[in-house]
Amino acid sequence: MNIKYIKNGTLNAKELITVFKDVGWNKQVDNIVDAFKHSFYVLAYDDEKLIGFARAISDGHYYTGIYDVIVKKDYQKNGIGKKLVNFLLEEYKGTYFFLTSTEGNKPFYERCGFKENQNGMWIPK
Repeated sequence: MNIKYIKNGTLNAKELITVFKDVGWNKQVDNIVDAFKHSFYVLAYDDEKLIGFARAISDGHYYTGIYDVIVKKDYQKNGIGKKLVNFLLEEYKGTYFFLTSTEGNKPFYERCGFKENQNGMWIPK
């Protein structure tokens, strides 16, 4: 396995959607590239095959939200997700980081250094 990481690289909607579908997430092909373009993102490739990514939105000074940390199932448990998160943490070092973990992924984020915050709130879509 020869994993390479690319910051804000070329985006392909079908590749992104394939990774989302691999983990059971539904996103729309017609707006996924635009969503990424409004974020800082890191793409993970095994040779030329997109196998994961992570993205963040930040004001660059105070707050950073982390979104869509995803690694294809066959590549999970190899440190790829943690490396993707670390790229985001380094890019926005010194800001407060926030995220909403998906079902069953809380232990992963705890291993990345996140702690539960009882004061978080959101308005569901």
